Amino acid sequence: MRTDPESLIRRVAGEHLRLSASEVRMIAAGMTPMGRVPGELLFARTDAPSAFVLFDRGLVRTYGIDADGRERNLRFLAGPNFAAALSSVIRGTATEEWVAAVTEVEGYRGDFNALQSHPRFGALMRVLAEQHFLALERRVRTLQQPFAKARYRVFREEMDPAIVDAMPEHHVASYLGVTPETLSRAKRNLRPD
Repeated sequence: MRTDPESLIRRVAGEHLRLSASEVRMIAAGMTPMGRVPGELLFARTDAPSAFVLFDRGLVRTYGIDADGRERNLRFLAGPNFAAALSSVIRGTATEEWVAAVTEVEGYRGDFNALQSHPRFGALMRVLAEQHFLALERRVRTLQQPFAKARYRVFREEMDPAIVDAMPEHHVASYLGVTPETLSRAKRNLRPD
């Protein structure tokens, strides 16, 4: 059963931003139910500069395509959460990244354009930018590790447990910048501390 949009907005905003009941209603009014199956995009590339999704369950990945045409995972999210191609939103341009369901995802789709009249739009964007920055910082810390074993250890320690437990290994390998075989060896050789 899908969570109602107002409850989901409160859960996702959580400690990051306290919203009044009228602010939550205003945001929820512009949202439409959305569901995606594994592998399906949460929104089309052409929608990305204005689209966002609040989802209550499921795993989502953000990825780009490298010069050789291979997918490279950039971020992982577990519900309840917020998903958008945020750098595209900030620049107001077509996105260089895709946002797709890894598992079945349910939630609501919204449009940033509809939120711009919200009195606390700037505060909402600041919170989103902060969360985006923290995710990027975590990824940089992970990639600074010289060996796959150390990268996987940082991933395991800093990532949401739902992601560590359920994200397919080939996606994790892409995120860590290693081959699936190297990741398997690193996991086998990782001893409990």
